Parts: sequence; structure tokens; C-alpha cells
Amino acid sequence: MSENKKILVYGLSETEMAHLRGEGLHLHEIHQGNAGGTLGELIENKEVPHVGEPLGVVKIMIFCGFEADDHLKELITKIRKEYVFGSIMALITKTNISWRFDYMIEHLLEEREENRQIEKERRAQYQEKLG
Repeated sequence: MSENKKILVYGLSETEMAHLRGEGLHLHEIHQGNAGGTLGELIENKEVPHVGEPLGVVKIMIFCGFEADDHLKELITKIRKEYVFGSIMALITKTNISWRFDYMIEHLLEEREENRQIEKERRAQYQEKLG
């Protein structure tokens, strides 16, 4: 794995992180003491404390330096099946690298809720077709 690849993690247990490190993954843990910065600042290991409302209980994994390819898809599938259940996963982009971490969490939670609603509507339509 290249030195510039790392995964920003928030809300994972020590056991989950140990399993991921056992796979050779470089993790950077996000916590109240460093969650106030942008994703770019987190990647650079800058410590910008989070102020304001607590960030909440959610598992987040943000992949940095990874290409959106089959290898990443396989890695995510393995992580979801074997190590970390219920995590929201994202990839660093040119757009979101300048976002503050708390904004990224808000965005990811909204996106997850929208996807759940879309899936719920699809299932309802499918059930209607079945009669």
C-alpha cells in the first residue's frame, strides 16, 4: 500500500480498528480533539479541536489517496462483510477535501437518509406491481 493512502475513521471500536490495521491499512482516528478541521487538515494530521454540538454516534470511514476502482470496491466489500458493520464510507474528492469534518458527517447522514427513502419507495413500487 502506498504511503499516501489512509483511512480517516470516526466512531469505530478499538477492535474494529485493530482488524483494519491487521489488514495493513493506515488509519487516522478522528476525535473531538481534531474533528474541527477540514478533511484536508485531517489528512495532514493537523489538530483542530471540534467546538459546538457533539458529533454524534456514527461510524464513518473516509478513504484518502485511493482510486475509485475495483480494488477499492473489493476492499470496501471485505471491510463491510468482515470487520466494520453499519459504517458510512466515502472517498476524498476535490470538492469535499475543503469541507469541515462536521459538515461532511451532516452531508453523509443526509445522503444515507435520502438513499434509504429511495429504496423504500422502490420496494413499495415493486410490491404494487406484484399486487
